[in-house]
Amino acid sequence: MKQITCPIASIDWYNEDTRRVLLDLPSGEDVNFNAGQYLQMVLPEKKCPFSIASAPHLKHQLELHIRPTPGSDDSALIEALLDSASEITIEAPLGDCFLAEKPNHPLILLAASTGITQMKSIIEYLAPTGFDHPVYLYWGVLSDKDLYLSALCQSWADHYDNFHFIPVVSEPDTSPDWQGRTGLVGEAALSDIEDVSTATVFVSGGPAMVYATLDAFMERGMPEANMKSDIFSYAPRSK
Repeated sequence: MKQITCPIASIDWYNEDTRRVLLDLPSGEDVNFNAGQYLQMVLPEKKCPFSIASAPHLKHQLELHIRPTPGSDDSALIEALLDSASEITIEAPLGDCFLAEKPNHPLILLAASTGITQMKSIIEYLAPTGFDHPVYLYWGVLSDKDLYLSALCQSWADHYDNFHFIPVVSEPDTSPDWQGRTGLVGEAALSDIEDVSTATVFVSGGPAMVYATLDAFMERGMPEANMKSDIFSYAPRSK
């Protein structure tokens, strides 16, 4: 896998703990990725994966959303790097959970926390030509303060009749002013969408969440092959 050293174009804060990192691609370099793929940030002794948040047609920059993970040594290394570095070395593209062409059936996107980045890339890939079939974006977070892209997601829903955005807070006690949906993001989708048998479902979250969602959707008639997640490749379920 080819490594590319990218200058950091900018780092901004979405909220108190999530950064938007823009990486410039050096002249003559190109990352031909599909919507939904990820890259690896190359650290001195390891590599850490991050979904690419930008759309494939944006050829000169890559967008990442990075949030620290409490208690993670890898996360501490990355936060220190972002605080001091002027460039980052990456490997890309990676992952077989992506969208390479417009679907001819409903699309259900289930994101947990910063898993919204993968869905953002997919949506911005599809948006320029509109949505011929229904697209449902369910974004599950612990607290409403974690919905750092809610204005952008709502703008898609306002602009496109076939696009639906449903944020879901799983710990409403942390969000006393929250008036929206609560519970688990996969359960919210299944309570809204009666027929999932023809839908393609993308899921971005931890292994427990992804496999529980897979089981629930299959019980409702979705073929196993219709669900896509990077978890299936790097954290396969035990036989």
